Parts: sequence; C-alpha cells; structure tokens
Amino acid sequence: MFVVNSISASVVEIKSSYPDQWVAIAVRKTDADGLPSAGEVLVHDPDEQMVWPALTLGEDDDLIYVFHTGRQKITQPLDLPCQ
Repeated sequence: MFVVNSISASVVEIKSSYPDQWVAIAVRKTDADGLPSAGEVLVHDPDEQMVWPALTLGEDDDLIYVFHTGRQKITQPLDLPCQ
C-alpha cells in the first residue's frame, strides 16, 4: 500500500503502526551512529516484493530505508562455528 501525504515519524512509531509488515521510508533523521531514526513512510505491505520498488520513489537525494517491523523467522538453521 502506498502512503500519500505522510508525515515524519520515528522508526519506533512506524514499527508499532505497521506490525509484521515491510516498510520503506524516506529517512529524515539519523541517530548518532548514522542509522535511520525517523522518516516518512513511502509504502508498507506484508509482501516484501511490493515494497522494494519504493527505492524509485521520493526525491533524488532521499535516502530510502527498507525494513521489516516484526520478528522474522529463520527458516534454515544457522551454521555457527563451535567455540
């Protein structure tokens, strides 16, 4: 679903507003480490494939951040080295 006339919100607010969905935001604020902390929602959808086209939205100088708001299940076991 594309969002029209969105306002800037924190990543925490976005995660609670769109549970278990993929979200693409135009980054408007970063934290001390340079990670996105707030932005305008461009698109959200449960289907990841519907969100990636948002990379072409927004202004030319917009940084677009795509993330999932819920817990992702690992479908294959991790192959971690033994210590």
